[in-house]
Amino acid sequence: MANFSSPSTFTPSFDRFSEKQDQSHEQNHLRNNPVIQVCKAIRDYVEAFERSLDSDHEVGIRLASFGGVAFHAQQIGFSMPNVITFSGNTEDGEKVQLIQHVSQTSFLLKAVRKQTEKPTRIGFLWNIEDNRRGDQPA
Repeated sequence: MANFSSPSTFTPSFDRFSEKQDQSHEQNHLRNNPVIQVCKAIRDYVEAFERSLDSDHEVGIRLASFGGVAFHAQQIGFSMPNVITFSGNTEDGEKVQLIQHVSQTSFLLKAVRKQTEKPTRIGFLWNIEDNRRGDQPA
């Protein structure tokens, strides 16, 4: 008669397999999601632009699709599966937030005089869970 192990001995191995499969699925989703790829490209361009600025300037964004509205950028984020968000303040100190489909994103990076003693550098929202819930950093 054959001696078989109880099903419980297979559970830890199956759980590890399931966990690895979930991680692989998440990594594949992140790699192939267009909004994430666009945000990464935007981050790279913005960070390169910020490195070229002196201490009296920060990044401003001029929105091509909204009549040339310009603002001091503070945060860029995304919402799955295809929305990018930009937030900041206008020259007059008014808060603005643009919520736009990834395929419609078009803007100009512009050096603008800082509004505070220290120039603002753009924060990027990369925590997937926070972006799914729509949370904003403190």
